[in-house]
Amino acid sequence: MAIYSAGRRRTMIILLLTSVLLITLDLRGNAVFNAARSGFGYAMQPFEIAGEVVTRPVTRVWDGMTKVDDLERDNARLQQQIDTQRGDQVAAQAAIQENNQLRRALNLESLASFDLKTCQVIGSSPSNFDQRVEIDCGSLDSLRVGMPVVNDAGLVGKITNVSPETSIVMLVTDPSYHVPVKVIAEVDPTPSTSAPDTVPSGLPVGDVTTTTSTTTTTLPPSETSVPNGNAIAPDGSSTTTTTAPSATTTSLAPIEVTRETGVLDGFGGDRLPRVSFIADSPLFGRVAEGDAVLTAGGSDSLAPPNIPIGRVANVIPGVGVEGLQLEVDLNADLDRLNFVTVILYTAPREAPAIQ
Repeated sequence: MAIYSAGRRRTMIILLLTSVLLITLDLRGNAVFNAARSGFGYAMQPFEIAGEVVTRPVTRVWDGMTKVDDLERDNARLQQQIDTQRGDQVAAQAAIQENNQLRRALNLESLASFDLKTCQVIGSSPSNFDQRVEIDCGSLDSLRVGMPVVNDAGLVGKITNVSPETSIVMLVTDPSYHVPVKVIAEVDPTPSTSAPDTVPSGLPVGDVTTTTSTTTTTLPPSETSVPNGNAIAPDGSSTTTTTAPSATTTSLAPIEVTRETGVLDGFGGDRLPRVSFIADSPLFGRVAEGDAVLTAGGSDSLAPPNIPIGRVANVIPGVGVEGLQLEVDLNADLDRLNFVTVILYTAPREAPAIQ
């Protein structure tokens, strides 16, 4: 006996062809099917919401039982990162204070030598066509053309136009912006393997402490046994001098080494700024991704030295003798500027005129 009769076979074939026809019409787009789908979804939406309300507590209880270990591990990892960042912040603040004290003692130029003015951004956000913003400070606040603008993250740009109560800031991503910079990296120096009583020559930094002990022994004149190499005093006594080097402690802390200097150029809002004129030479160490980029300062610079700019994102080999180009990932988020700080510093190359 056949499993399916002739009538059942015809019915199955008709249903199959109808399904293929409906799928074809749906894929090609049909107003009737679209309307039917929308109506069905609208009708079923209350049931979907009710199902989510009923199953949400069960899902949360299940996640609480099965994912609690993962959440605890993530929490411990995040807490460790927070503790590390707090320690780094404290160490950075101490280093900044010490650096400022040393610069004042040596009469060197630093950011602490200049007055600051905090302003609010009141103009529109930068676009791909216009990399400038407006702030609510002007010539009445002692602002001048060319003064650098920063925020808590790093360099933002410079003042290009000043009116009595407002000013225009050109951002570092603007193609017309150029500033000398330096590329530095933290290097862990390798302790020297020289003899304990010898200080390694050419050591850049580090505290090397070598202690020696001297023992003097005086023998009475009746002693006839005199150690080899000892000095004989005029009265017949023997003086023994022994010099023994004790343990040598070498303390080498990580140091920042200036690898290269160059010029940072803006390339528009949709591209990262680049540093050019970087020699591909191991003289100061190879430039690598992650190296810090800061302003270099100098009489021809738009900004005083040591303002953070960002970190090297990509190292682009040059053609021929052009050297390297470095794409820089900026520290400051230029799309979300609110409050900025103007450093009341005017570079000699900038005209002091007020517009």
